[in-house]
Amino acid sequence: MKYKKLLTGFFKKPLFAQIILLMALAGIISFFKPSFDFSNGNTSGLATLVINLETEKRFFEGEVVKDMTMLDALNAAVSVGNIKLNYAIDKSGDVNIMEIDGHTNGVDNKYFVFYLNSKKVAAKDLNKKPVYNRDRIEIRNE
Repeated sequence: MKYKKLLTGFFKKPLFAQIILLMALAGIISFFKPSFDFSNGNTSGLATLVINLETEKRFFEGEVVKDMTMLDALNAAVSVGNIKLNYAIDKSGDVNIMEIDGHTNGVDNKYFVFYLNSKKVAAKDLNKKPVYNRDRIEIRNE
């Protein structure tokens, strides 16, 4: 009988200590969780570009690189999507988009409107607005 009491008492103490140790370990892991990033640091993620014009709608998805702007993303889509893009940057650094994929800005009182995550962005600021992982850029002719 003494043997059973001795075994029961012996196993209760380590089990309690193991539970406390696991709880402490879980607390430490949750505290330092932001610093555990096992993903490849070279990939910054993907962004989506939607060109939504009257007669066509085109989607592009591509990798976001460091210091990428909306204009950079548009240029990247142009290079892979066989899209004609005609724009100019004036002396003050403002962008003026004249044509996208055969659609001219200002014809029939319709202008290119740019959105970043559903928020309107002035065309002149396309080279100043950064793009990040999971961003969605949309171009409409309104």
